[in-house]
Amino acid sequence: MSDSSRRPVNQVDREAFRDMCRAFAHKEIGPRWARADATKTFPRDFYVAAARAGLIGITASEDIGGSGLGAYEEAIAMEEMSKVNPNLAVSVLVQNVAGSILYEHGGPAHRELARRMIAGEHMVAITITEPEAGNDIQNVRTRATRDGSSWIVDGLKSFITLGGVADTLVTLAQTDPEQGRHGMRFFAIPRETSGVQASQIDTYVNRPAPTYRVAFNQVRVAEGTCLDAGFAAIMAGFNRERIMVCARWLGHMQSALQWALDYARTRQQFGRAIGANQSIAFSLAQAHADVEASRTLTYKAAERWDAGAPLDEVILDVSTAKLFVTQAVTRVTQTALHIGGGWGLTSELPVMRMAMDALVAPVTVGSVEIQQRAVARQLGLPVD
Repeated sequence: MSDSSRRPVNQVDREAFRDMCRAFAHKEIGPRWARADATKTFPRDFYVAAARAGLIGITASEDIGGSGLGAYEEAIAMEEMSKVNPNLAVSVLVQNVAGSILYEHGGPAHRELARRMIAGEHMVAITITEPEAGNDIQNVRTRATRDGSSWIVDGLKSFITLGGVADTLVTLAQTDPEQGRHGMRFFAIPRETSGVQASQIDTYVNRPAPTYRVAFNQVRVAEGTCLDAGFAAIMAGFNRERIMVCARWLGHMQSALQWALDYARTRQQFGRAIGANQSIAFSLAQAHADVEASRTLTYKAAERWDAGAPLDEVILDVSTAKLFVTQAVTRVTQTALHIGGGWGLTSELPVMRMAMDALVAPVTVGSVEIQQRAVARQLGLPVD
């Protein structure tokens, strides 16, 4: 997650890798997501299938079962899976982000957890966001207090993807409040530990990767659960995560655009296809431009990350991509929804769900405003 942790990556035939990811998505996501969505349950067998396909731990080293590939290949996988369903795809993203904290900053026991995750034996979730500390990570209120050879963890986390189904919660807590952001550490806490309570939040988006509140009520954990990772690891790790978020929404907007193009070519009004109308055609042309610009920004950021560019330069590329892509997916899906007309507002067409899923894009892993601030600062503008 830091500059030093970005190791040289293995080489792979990217087109063949994309073909493999596309085939996996259609085989393993296509048959599962609608059923899982209807029951609001996460299909754990999908996670196992993703692990067997080598899509869990793509960037992890081969000595713990990873593929040793780069952010570019991870983005390809995320894009192709998200074309079929962005919400099952995000479950893979969660494993890779939380897992990277374990294997990059943990000891032997944490690396063993990561190895089991990569093998499809052990699910993890990353537990950072709080009701009063969404984008404001420095104000995390969850506390971890030493008690002999143990730690006592108290606090409430919110909007935790897979928080109630993961086996281990990679949880951020304040260990030394006087040190502010430098007094934070991650803990790998088994979800079944006494005092951990997860309750599902009924959301319109992200299904069937369920979202939870997770409460830690006087949770006693061993010293060995603590990792040598804190605020610096979070901020560096967010950059790679944001690349994957961009890839997720790039895949989703491509599906929305393709649906809208197909519908505009076949839907007849006033004796001709609606796509023959200039207003419809031009809106689709603009959507195509949004997709292509999003592709360029996403993969430029991934290439810069893999090349080991200085972190300040990576931040500019990543935040620019995140700023643009997460607004573009809203524009593209809203265009598709509009083209669907009245039928687009029904469950008989998929486009309303596409538009609803995209609504979460501008507010996760750093809001639009956070990205604007990051870009402005990298441009040398003295924003506070």
